[in-house]
Amino acid sequence: MCFSAEASFAASGVLAAGSVAIARIPKQKAAIPLSLFPAVFSAHQLLEGLIWLNQDGTLPDAYRAGIVHAYALIAYVFWPIFVPFAACLVETEVRRRAILLVCQAIGLWCGASLLLSLSRDPVVVSADCCSLSYFVNAPSFLTAPYLVATCLPFLLCSQRNLVLFGVGLVATCAAAALSASVSTFPSVWCFFAALFSGGLYLHFRGCAQMLAHQPGQRARCEAVRT
Repeated sequence: MCFSAEASFAASGVLAAGSVAIARIPKQKAAIPLSLFPAVFSAHQLLEGLIWLNQDGTLPDAYRAGIVHAYALIAYVFWPIFVPFAACLVETEVRRRAILLVCQAIGLWCGASLLLSLSRDPVVVSADCCSLSYFVNAPSFLTAPYLVATCLPFLLCSQRNLVLFGVGLVATCAAAALSASVSTFPSVWCFFAALFSGGLYLHFRGCAQMLAHQPGQRARCEAVRT
């Protein structure tokens, strides 16, 4: 599959529209972090589109360090921390939340370790045929905890829709692993996962329909719009 600035900008625009649609749906406060996934992915794809423009010489190198660093912070530091956090907030079963807290601890450790790596050495990015290659000088043993923190939390949730979302994240990871090299994997997975996150609109719309039949919950949710 061929990626480009146009593909990243298109994905960013679609996700921005999706995030606005999700923001208009009444929801519980605990679900707000989860509802922000498409918005964060939209910003992430916008950054990658700018990186593409820098690679082809359209965007001056003066902006390169900032946009590459911002992209890397979201990909390597933000997601392993935020994914288990969002999953834990929406989980109501005590046992499952306890396991999710373990995932959160793993994500915090992994994110902090990768942040340290990013602060020590700059991220090197280059155009590799139809994908962007990212080279991060980080210990290879962080790969496993990163995948645990980003792929496992939603699979552990008690809500069926969120389990399906977790399955989708794993599927996008597998698709990226099969279609990309080691260096282009982060870019390809983030693109696939970004597109898939737009499906959260269906989750929130379904939740809103169920809450509409629960007057007490509906009253609380109508006041919460992101």
